[in-house]
Amino acid sequence: MEQDKFWNVERSYFITSEGRVDLPMFFYQVRVRHLNFFVDYERVLPLLKGTGLVPCKFFNGKAVVSLIFYNYQKVSIPSYEEVTITIVVRPEMLPDPKIYLTNFLKQKGANWTVGAYVLEMPVTTPEARAAGREIWAYPKFETKIPYKLEGNHFEFAVLDPETEEQIVSVKGKTGIGIKMRAFDLVTYSNYNDSIWKTIIDVDAYYKNCFRRTAEVKVGPSKHGMAENLRQLGLEGLKPFAIQVTDKFRSRLNPGKAVVPFKSPALPYPPKSKKPGAK
Repeated sequence: MEQDKFWNVERSYFITSEGRVDLPMFFYQVRVRHLNFFVDYERVLPLLKGTGLVPCKFFNGKAVVSLIFYNYQKVSIPSYEEVTITIVVRPEMLPDPKIYLTNFLKQKGANWTVGAYVLEMPVTTPEARAAGREIWAYPKFETKIPYKLEGNHFEFAVLDPETEEQIVSVKGKTGIGIKMRAFDLVTYSNYNDSIWKTIIDVDAYYKNCFRRTAEVKVGPSKHGMAENLRQLGLEGLKPFAIQVTDKFRSRLNPGKAVVPFKSPALPYPPKSKKPGAK
């Protein structure tokens, strides 16, 4: 598997509180259900307070928010599931590219001037939680993520790690679509008192679905993720695009600082040992 030229890159490693993680992390086989929404700009803006990042305002005056399910079947750490909520952003202290859609026409993440801020990222294993928090400062917490992927139908949910109440549930159906090559992914996070840019090299084709339905329901949980979903108003919104693939693979690189900025506290702190890098 690693003889494939996509995996032929130099690697380092990081010691997290759960053990060694080789970098880049390799995601060999992944199933993805990616829902994209236009959300009122004023709903999104408060969620980025203190990050040094601002939401990109698109042609319709709205922000782009994504709700994504990942079924990581074969990974360079133990396999796991993940749900992410991301916002397309730019660092507020850097020049505003103004025309954001052109970034999505550039397949290589190194050429992007915008990226995704990870607002929420529940996962199902301690290894994934530790890696995300300690290497990239992603707001990961460990919980249960039940799911069902059958043909054109998909369902997934996130449970409150304390009460097991439902934080969110998603049901959807996809129809005909066009097959398109996936572009790289770029994230911005707050790490080591800097704004941190991470590039995820992607090798995949998505089906971009013309016919699609999806229902997002926020549960009774009072968890921070549930509160953020209520703030965004995703319940009742229709996605403007759903992308699906069962053959996603990627390399998650270590990332680097792009500009100094005081890092806010990362939510959902676990009880864990102090990590160390090498």
